[in-house]
Amino acid sequence: MNHWLHRNSKNYPEKIAVIYEDLHLTYKQLQDKVHDLSQRIPNIKRVGLFIDNSVDSAILIHSLIERHIEIVMVNTRLSSEEINNQLMDVNVDTIFSTIDSDVLNKVNVNVIYYREIIQHDKASYEEVEANDDDILSIMFTSGTTGRPKAVTQTYLNHYASHINAMNGLNYDENSTWLMVNPIFHISGFSILMRAVISGCTLIIHNRFDSKHVLNDIERYKVTHTSFVPIMLSRIMNDKMIHSTDLSRLKAILMGGANTTPKLLNEALQFKLPVFNSFGMTETCSQIVIVSYDDDNILTGTVGKTNENIRVNENNELLVKGENVTSGYLNAEMITEDGFFNTGDIAEVKGGYLYILDRRDDLIISGGENIYPKEIEDIVLQYTDLKTCVVVKKEDEEWGQVPVLLIEENIDERTLINIFNTHLARYKHPKEIIVVKEIKYTPSGKISRKLNREAYINTSTSSF
Repeated sequence: MNHWLHRNSKNYPEKIAVIYEDLHLTYKQLQDKVHDLSQRIPNIKRVGLFIDNSVDSAILIHSLIERHIEIVMVNTRLSSEEINNQLMDVNVDTIFSTIDSDVLNKVNVNVIYYREIIQHDKASYEEVEANDDDILSIMFTSGTTGRPKAVTQTYLNHYASHINAMNGLNYDENSTWLMVNPIFHISGFSILMRAVISGCTLIIHNRFDSKHVLNDIERYKVTHTSFVPIMLSRIMNDKMIHSTDLSRLKAILMGGANTTPKLLNEALQFKLPVFNSFGMTETCSQIVIVSYDDDNILTGTVGKTNENIRVNENNELLVKGENVTSGYLNAEMITEDGFFNTGDIAEVKGGYLYILDRRDDLIISGGENIYPKEIEDIVLQYTDLKTCVVVKKEDEEWGQVPVLLIEENIDERTLINIFNTHLARYKHPKEIIVVKEIKYTPSGKISRKLNREAYINTSTSSF
């Protein structure tokens, strides 16, 4: 399974494999660069990658796959202490990096830069055929609710994820994928894998910029891309969208929390082919998808259920399948009857799956369960606010209470009227706080944990 690129270099030698800025590489050229680098990489079982969205990073990843070296993706926005803790968790003593960063001066592992690797002497190595259950990559969960877990992702996990995505999004070797999500996150890494497995063209953007995205969608006739909600919002708010030819665009895969019906409806007004989805690091990206042409997309569903999806008596979402991880390296995996317990609270209505919240985000107030997402959805549905987040706060009388964080001033009486109309009284936020900025994880998800730490009295935090 580690010969996808080699196969494509034989099947489509002159086809463009990767576009990065002004550089265009055919599959033959990409394979040649990858094989050259493979001969310069030192013998190692597992290595950390501290990389950006670039063609060098793509070459490095494919070289490690060719060498059958396990890849540990490092979030480039972490502190040196956080990186040290994560690498210690997975027994990694070396980082390969395509980025110059002061953070790397303080890590307790050997750092080898890409520019140094390409200067190494070539050496022969034993070619190893990857088995289905061999580890291809290791990624840490985003840590929105506690200590990040080291998720193992096998060759079969990535292949099965590609098959699921291909069936849901209808792409093939003639498609063009645009990657703007961070490559160290599964939402970005999975696009790299889809491209090389299918043999299509991959466009890599170093960072998200709405004008750059719109320009390249038209210029390269992009068929598929993936956004988190804040990216889609910025695309639609960019005046350039009105003069951009989006006719070849077949799918915008939405991921991350807070993909609200309000946002999706706005996208449909622009005739954007949005697909809502649910996935996680443990499922190698999305495991369920709902299309823009399904009327239920505006009800908040993430897609139709199937035999690999189940909700137990505690409303916990259980999943299974070939794209689901076999476990963590630094934690126990919770399973139930062969299903992985995601820790998400969900429900099924009319055969469609709805994600209510994370189990760890549940607020228990006076013995009543409160789901922050329910409050957020009501606020966003009935106001003009673009974003908000509800976090828990310890309370002597009720145990825990919800607190609403917003970035824009709004008449508090308006919110109170909305709460009175649409929410049971025990669900009403006990405080409404206007903050300078709502905190996100590097992958673009709103982090309740980071927002609690920043804006709620941490001395009473339950984390």
